Amino acid sequence: MGKMNNGLTGGFSGKVGTLVGSNVKGQNIVRNAPKKSSKKPTAGQLSHRQKFKLVSNFLRPLNGLIKRYFGSAQELKSNVNVALGYHLQEAVNQVEEGFVVNLSKVVISKGILQTIFVDTVTIVNKELTITWSADLVFGSVNKADVLTVVIYQKATQSMFILEQVAARGAGECKVQLPASFEDTGYGIWVFLTDVDQVECSTSVFLGEF
Repeated sequence: MGKMNNGLTGGFSGKVGTLVGSNVKGQNIVRNAPKKSSKKPTAGQLSHRQKFKLVSNFLRPLNGLIKRYFGSAQELKSNVNVALGYHLQEAVNQVEEGFVVNLSKVVISKGILQTIFVDTVTIVNKELTITWSADLVFGSVNKADVLTVVIYQKATQSMFILEQVAARGAGECKVQLPASFEDTGYGIWVFLTDVDQVECSTSVFLGEF
């Protein structure tokens, strides 16, 4: 069922008859509702659907960060759609069983802030420690910039987002992982934001542990 916005002269969202309405970045968009096809999907279509489902499910917990920090939206595409397109194209590997996300190609944020140069990443007694060279910078940076850590637990396909865990100038952050965490099987990314959470750095993949 569609919902009218601002009366008959306004846009609408949802489906009305054979039309589908939506609002993208303040613009009302109306398109024909897709028709169900009686044709059997091709191998290529099935493959694309499998990849789309894989990437959509992987990115869903990150959508809040992606909306804020994945660069600039392109025309009528949201940051989420831009990120989805990138990962479908660049971050999926085909394996014998189907497809897997290539964690080393995952990008969570895109921005102009300078990143950090990580020295060590360790997990001991379920405590994650990341150290970096706080004085190794090019140009001017703000040592008050704050670090966000994203951890993906492969066994459970769970995403853990830890925002503002340490200042750039600290050179170290320590995060106590939940007791339910396994000893191995993580992918870890970091990126920086300014204190107002407006600007960001491009995310860095620290590896699989």
